[in-house]
Amino acid sequence: MRKIHRTIAGQLMILIIGAVLLSQTIILVVFYIKTDEGIQEQQVRMVIEEVATAYEIGRTTSGSEREKLLRATSDPDIHFHVDDLPLTQNRFDIPHDSVAHVPEILSGRPIFATDNTVSSLSIWEFWFAERIEDCLIAEQHSNQGGACPIDYVSIQLNEKEWLNARVLSPVDELVILLPVILSAILSLVGILLIVAIIVKRITAPLRKLSLAAERFGQGEAVGYVEVEGPDELRSTTIAFNTMQESISRFVEDRTKMLAAVSHDLRTPITSLRLRAEFIKDQELKSEMIQTLQDMGSMVEDCLVFAKREVQEEKSETVNLVETLSNLAREFPGVAFSTNLRAHRYLCRPVALRRAIRNVLENAVNYGSKVELSVDSEDDGVAIEIVDEGPKVPDEMLDDIFEPFFRVNEGRNTETGNVGLGLSIARTIVHKHGGTIRATNVHNGLKMRIWLPGQLTLSGFTGTAAVE
Repeated sequence: MRKIHRTIAGQLMILIIGAVLLSQTIILVVFYIKTDEGIQEQQVRMVIEEVATAYEIGRTTSGSEREKLLRATSDPDIHFHVDDLPLTQNRFDIPHDSVAHVPEILSGRPIFATDNTVSSLSIWEFWFAERIEDCLIAEQHSNQGGACPIDYVSIQLNEKEWLNARVLSPVDELVILLPVILSAILSLVGILLIVAIIVKRITAPLRKLSLAAERFGQGEAVGYVEVEGPDELRSTTIAFNTMQESISRFVEDRTKMLAAVSHDLRTPITSLRLRAEFIKDQELKSEMIQTLQDMGSMVEDCLVFAKREVQEEKSETVNLVETLSNLAREFPGVAFSTNLRAHRYLCRPVALRRAIRNVLENAVNYGSKVELSVDSEDDGVAIEIVDEGPKVPDEMLDDIFEPFFRVNEGRNTETGNVGLGLSIARTIVHKHGGTIRATNVHNGLKMRIWLPGQLTLSGFTGTAAVE
């Protein structure tokens, strides 16, 4: 369940990001095509028109009046002046698309110009460096263009004079696209922030429901889960609340019935025990008393089991390695080993200790040289209890966890057990969301308990043994 809401949130984010990226890509492609078709051409036409105006002024005026008019014609992007020599002798061919738009006054006259472009490597400087309006004038005294890379245009006015122009170089298409790209990035970031907030609000109820389902699956008392979120999730939460209420009521009723029946059986068993004392046949009397004692033990075990089922134990974080080590010390001859140290695990400690203690008792009673070990796995923790003793027929390996089940061969009832220990252990393990399996090994029986949840390592890796 916990992975479900992560998957939903991840898929929703991927879909939205994909949609935004697709739309922004289409806009960028269209914009790039349009700019590639028109921006460069428009820049060239504007420069030619301004050069034509300045040429007319330079050709028809002179002296201070010409200097004044050329200064008025200049702007932050282009600066005109008259010199004795041209700034460049590079012949400039007007693009074919702009030939028709060349003013008549320049028609047929040679134009000398450089052809530089603000490259994409200069995007940051072009857009974000401080624009100095008089950089074209300052360039006369410096070779550093800085934020305004410069082209030169020269047209001969007469035999002695040239009209020179310093022009801001035309920009590359990528430079023009930069604001659009930035706009797309900012839009994407803004949309993702909004989507993240919305997704979090939508998946928060699902997260609560998944955690409640996980806890309920491990046997914890969850209680009422608040109904919130979309309609589908609200209906799911309502169904979950109804389900856990029904299951809890069923388990409670069954436990109460078991306790009541076990309690009521005490009286007739005691009565039969008293009557058995008056039987003169000693052999029959002994057999009946033994049978009544077995029945009494069963009733007492059922009562203890029922009482502990009714009691709600809260989950606590325990050091699982230390807990198992302490349990091994309770039984002489039990060896405990692990490659883990100082690991914490969330469980119901009293119940879990009882489950493992029952399995250990079974191993000690029916076998010898018992080994207890624990190890972490990717999805949980594995506890193994191996003893050397009589094996259980393969067809009975699952039956030994059933209440009051007894194996006639090898593992008999001479120890006085009535067959509830492994059943109780399985119930407790299942309530923790785990599993318990029995398998025959070459020298005895192995019980493997798997519990969900990742152990957190702390400290170094070592091996401990308890005898």
